[in-house]
Amino acid sequence: MIDCVVIARSRLSQGANTSPIPVREALRELESLRIVESEAYKGVRVRQVTPNDLVEAYELRAVLESYAAEKGGRSFKGNCQRLRKRYLALLAAARSGDIEAYAQHDIPFHRLIVAAAHNAFLLRAWDALGFEIRTRIFLASKELDMVQMAQLHEPILEALERGDAKRAAQLLRGHSLGFAAQVGAPRPELTRPARKISR
Repeated sequence: MIDCVVIARSRLSQGANTSPIPVREALRELESLRIVESEAYKGVRVRQVTPNDLVEAYELRAVLESYAAEKGGRSFKGNCQRLRKRYLALLAAARSGDIEAYAQHDIPFHRLIVAAAHNAFLLRAWDALGFEIRTRIFLASKELDMVQMAQLHEPILEALERGDAKRAAQLLRGHSLGFAAQVGAPRPELTRPARKISR
């Protein structure tokens, strides 16, 4: 979970050396993603993001991306240069352990697939889930093999290169549901059996 911090809007705009208007807009967007919450006369509080929030977001991502791949996946046949470039950058970020760079390449990789469905409502719904922020939270909250996670994108890329939209949809669904399962998995120290106390 993320600790709650109350932030005054005026202090943010001063710190960023900008007017209050872009700060207000950015905070409004974060509030719509349920990352922050406003408190009257106090400021903005960073909301505790629970594992359940992340699980629900990634479960919905599985549905949206598999649908997008089924609708637009064939358009990538022989036309995967942009996806491959993102994948290679993602893999490099994973190898260096750079969470920030990982998120910066992971999100556009997936968004390209969603955009290929040519459905504005679908793309808007996907964007509204704020995966760039959620991916950073997910990676920061777990000890994960980032290289292994990055390599899960390769079979998706290969399926799209072949024009196998159905297989790409299955892989994307499994990819997001796998994330959801890892987020929701209890920590080992919480799953140890209780010790018996002798009386």
